[in-house]
Amino acid sequence: MLNRCEDNPSGGKGNLSVLIEPEGVIINGLVPGNEVINIRDGWTIYFDKYLTAVGGIVLRNIADDSVEASALDTYVLDLNKIPASGLPVWQFDDLASGRWNISYNTPVVTSTTRIHETVLLEDYHQMVANGWTYLVDGVMTKVDGQSCPPRELATPGDLLPNGQMSGNNPCYDAPTLRIKLGAEVATVYGPCEIDHLAGAVVPVGGTQTVAVTLHGDHLFFNGFPAGSEGGVTRLAQWIADCDLNLDGEVTNNELLAITPAALPEIDERYQLGGSPLTPLYTMYDYFKAQLKTQGHFQGEGECPADGKWLDHGHSHDLMLMGY
Repeated sequence: MLNRCEDNPSGGKGNLSVLIEPEGVIINGLVPGNEVINIRDGWTIYFDKYLTAVGGIVLRNIADDSVEASALDTYVLDLNKIPASGLPVWQFDDLASGRWNISYNTPVVTSTTRIHETVLLEDYHQMVANGWTYLVDGVMTKVDGQSCPPRELATPGDLLPNGQMSGNNPCYDAPTLRIKLGAEVATVYGPCEIDHLAGAVVPVGGTQTVAVTLHGDHLFFNGFPAGSEGGVTRLAQWIADCDLNLDGEVTNNELLAITPAALPEIDERYQLGGSPLTPLYTMYDYFKAQLKTQGHFQGEGECPADGKWLDHGHSHDLMLMGY
């Protein structure tokens, strides 16, 4: 549903098309290596599903912020199954030409959320029942992979440790692990910017196309960067160590049972300050906090999350943004 204030302070009119765009790693996965984008502790990660709810697009004309337009419809989509180039979802026609601020939401899924053809009905119902924003289903593999859950929480049954230790925790062979996690992380992103410029320019008599972008590698960040993402290290062992019953699948309940202090992997390499959610009582809180940092614009463009900038090395000209 499109709502628009009809005032047109600049005289000319144009159109704006808004895409939803997955970051490449959601489609292609992450591989081990020594480059910045690689997983640095040897794991390979592929996503089978990366479901999220997106919608509530709000535009405000920078020349006159009383002029706004909105597309309130929300969709749940599998970002793993839409084109890397993005999927057109929202269309705004006959907007006043000029620069517009852009905001969007990742809300919880409800029975009024539209289901996209990329989403299985059973997954949609699960998200509605749990009030989730995200449902992430993927696989981690490593030839010599192991899981080293906190000793006091682990229930290995008949499994025998492999002789390795992580702190005081025995490790068990785990060359393959499934990640199957859901979370409520309702967030408002915006107004967004790219290359220090706010939003997008609507041309007279033409159509501008922009994309809201969701990143998938933040789950493996070693904290919440206060500088460029180039300084981030991507690590996955902490997830492997959360498989408390060593059944090869990491679940919400397991993350909820573990504090960051209980995992030796959460060491001096991790910087937990700057989290958009505090306090981080459990690794489930950490998971949710990283999901909350995923909203971007036009690929690497930045958006404040719930009004707070998650600074990835960008400066923000508030005058240019119309504030």
